[in-house]
Amino acid sequence: MYLSAEQLANLIGCRRNSYNCMKRWLDKNGWTYVVTISGFPKVSQAYHDARMNGDMSHQATEIEPDFGALNGR
Repeated sequence: MYLSAEQLANLIGCRRNSYNCMKRWLDKNGWTYVVTISGFPKVSQAYHDARMNGDMSHQATEIEPDFGALNGR
């Protein structure tokens, strides 16, 4: 299940057909989403609920590569 365009627009505060505005807000606020062929950013209902309840355990952790391995160390 995904948020509807109306639910997503209500969360973000933009029009329901303003997909670029939605994507900018989602990117700026670190939300995970997928984009349909029409450009609509789909956000999982479960992901939304977790974020709104303060559960950040779903966030991917960024790991820096071991650049020392390139020097033969």
